[in-house]
Amino acid sequence: MEKRFKVLRIVGTIYKILAWITLILGTLSGLGMLGVSLLMGMRMARQLPRLYTFAPQAGMVGGIVGAIAILLLAILYSLFLYAAGEFIYLALAIEENTRETALYLRGKEEPLESLHN
Repeated sequence: MEKRFKVLRIVGTIYKILAWITLILGTLSGLGMLGVSLLMGMRMARQLPRLYTFAPQAGMVGGIVGAIAILLLAILYSLFLYAAGEFIYLALAIEENTRETALYLRGKEEPLESLHN
């Protein structure tokens, strides 16, 4: 049976690829933000110990919270993109099965079970 809707298959694959790219870049961004905030917080603590006693810790805590938020959003966005790709493939599978069933009921095609035996 011929494969139809080739562009939809490409779009579904692109969504899945974008999901992985989003996850990888989001993870790197979150880890980068965490590293920069920790390094800058430690630098501020060494350079300005008497003037800003709470500022370095606030910067580090803000960086940690921001990094966690970036990681969670990256995971969420990648799941949505991957689910969109899977939904396209689901719709294509439903269409193929419906078309195959209609052809079988008309008597124009053998069922799949008889082809495998």
